[in-house]
Amino acid sequence: MTEDAGMIHSCVLWSKTPKTYNEYGEVATTTDASQNTVCRFYNHTGQVISSGSGEHVQALPRVMLPSSVTVDEGYLVVSTVTGFAGTYRVEHVNPVYWLFYNSIHHYECELEAIQ
Repeated sequence: MTEDAGMIHSCVLWSKTPKTYNEYGEVATTTDASQNTVCRFYNHTGQVISSGSGEHVQALPRVMLPSSVTVDEGYLVVSTVTGFAGTYRVEHVNPVYWLFYNSIHHYECELEAIQ
């Protein structure tokens, strides 16, 4: 079951899989893979931050992805959607299941903007 209703945006998911390691166990080369997909970007109200100018609510960017994609923490999400244009790193992946079924309906991912 795949349900893409409400996913009005599109993005590119990039993954970097370690290919070789050096003598210190560090990743020497990676294999890059990308996939184009439909998605939905939105802001989730996060924590309240107190500063000298008062309290501010931190809005955290998130993306909803269909169950047909492969996504994991550390993947990059590249977007040209107005208000969300840029590159983000997936910090957390939350699978959302169909009610009364044991299959994934979609993924909700917390994002961090990277320069």
